[in-house]
Amino acid sequence: MLDIALRAMLDRGGNPFWKNAVGCEFLCRRDDEVVGRIGACLDRALADAEEGCGAVGFFDAIDDLEVARALFDAAEGWLRERGCTRARGPLNYTIHDTAGVLVQGFDTPPTIDTTWNPAYYDGLWAGAGWAGVQDMLGAAGMLEHLGPEKARRFAALAKKRRGYEVRPLNMKDFDSELERFRKVYNAAWSDNWGHVAISEEEFAFKAKDMKAVLDPDLLRIAEKDGEAVGCFMGLPDLNVAIKRSGGKMFPFGWWHLLRAKKRGGRVRVILLGVVPKHRQGGVEALLLADSFQAIGERYPWCEASWVLADNAAMVNGLARYNLHSYKRWRMYEKQLDR
Repeated sequence: MLDIALRAMLDRGGNPFWKNAVGCEFLCRRDDEVVGRIGACLDRALADAEEGCGAVGFFDAIDDLEVARALFDAAEGWLRERGCTRARGPLNYTIHDTAGVLVQGFDTPPTIDTTWNPAYYDGLWAGAGWAGVQDMLGAAGMLEHLGPEKARRFAALAKKRRGYEVRPLNMKDFDSELERFRKVYNAAWSDNWGHVAISEEEFAFKAKDMKAVLDPDLLRIAEKDGEAVGCFMGLPDLNVAIKRSGGKMFPFGWWHLLRAKKRGGRVRVILLGVVPKHRQGGVEALLLADSFQAIGERYPWCEASWVLADNAAMVNGLARYNLHSYKRWRMYEKQLDR
């Protein structure tokens, strides 16, 4: 993550997320050396949707269970004092941001906006009394962007007989397009594990932060009779450029990012969804076919993440395009006893 993005997330005065949330960050020191960090957040939207649930995130620590327990005790105690009855993590600080502990796939580097951690982290979370509640997958490979013939026929049928269309985002009408995208996103993921609806103001704030690196070819909206019913979003994988810049935009970080965006090569798919009443009509196949064809022309290597591990339909659908599971992240929860 770029330093500027991290500061924007934690900016209590600038990030609209904090209008409905409070948080606190902690450091753990041993002999004047920082050996760990953690954050706790009471997001009222999460607490309302998930019955008193708080978020724990930004965890980082040496391989020492005593240190980890001290950090978790601080975060859990802070949440307990504010009425939370359970906690979920790692969330930094929402499901719309980075989340999860990497538990499989340590031999390959992370793509943009995914987490990477040492292999011992799973043991620290479990050793501190946290239970795994949901796994999320990353599927990747050299993209077969045309896909199987059966999928192409199904997509063509959805377009011809059912009237669905897929188009790129109109960047000249960015604000209006963004709101269409947000409404589809909230509706399409409304019944997904862990999803909390995101406000118009928060969505616009995140989009503004990402606009400089967005590729219009990787943003798609599915429509029927002018109504947005599905969405697709990919991001150029700029992690190599971010590493070269040391996580800083200035003085030369922006140059590395824009150069990497222009070159193409790798992409991460982060969103693909259809509103409930239009599912099973072929619009998913049409979104995949149209979007992957656009991706394949410039980005031969593709990762799709985070896919819920129990979403067999999506896992199998991605495999048809030569994207196979190779990474796994885990989410944890803990009851906060009084």
